[in-house]
Amino acid sequence: MAQLDFLAGYPAIVQRIVIDKPDGWEWRFVAELMRHLNKPQFKRLKNLQAGHYFNPQPRVEEDQFIGWMVERTHIMSNLVGPLTGLMDRLTASWGEPGEPADLEEMHDVCILIRDALAAIVDFEESLYFAQLPEEGESIRQVLKNAVGPNAARLAEIPEKLDEMVEMIDTDHGGTLEEPLIVHWTFPFDLPEGFNERFDMALREYERAMQFSTN
Repeated sequence: MAQLDFLAGYPAIVQRIVIDKPDGWEWRFVAELMRHLNKPQFKRLKNLQAGHYFNPQPRVEEDQFIGWMVERTHIMSNLVGPLTGLMDRLTASWGEPGEPADLEEMHDVCILIRDALAAIVDFEESLYFAQLPEEGESIRQVLKNAVGPNAARLAEIPEKLDEMVEMIDTDHGGTLEEPLIVHWTFPFDLPEGFNERFDMALREYERAMQFSTN
């Protein structure tokens, strides 16, 4: 089928779901596609956090550190923002009850989610391996793994979709006239107490630099 050529490079199960269109195929398709697309990034994040590889980064000199820190916080504040809109697009791509799903839109959103995940892992990598002045180490420790858990939560999406598929042909309480509406909440945020710990680390850095200057 020519219209499915863009799926040619994916595992057979992804293509088979689209061709056969079993009940709940939209959810099955997204679940399997996300597992396939995101697996390398989840593996990279796991290896990074376990310290199983090293990727050298340029040294950040003392007079460059403040600029480096401001850039990191700016990137951090923008990394997870797109995910909210992507979740809305993904939900809309399935269509209203009785309406057909938008296959290409589902695919495009899954690609964008993969790219967002890769950007988060890239960011964490830049924090882990940056060569920083000793005085800035406490700030690095606060920034490390602040957004990584948001990436890990993306692994829950296929699992939730599997749960929806399992509800098909069961007495889930929904009807054609009043379909069951399932609400999920995926919190994309910073760790509890992040701002306080960052402010404390920044004060420590300022004291250390003042002491060094004196």
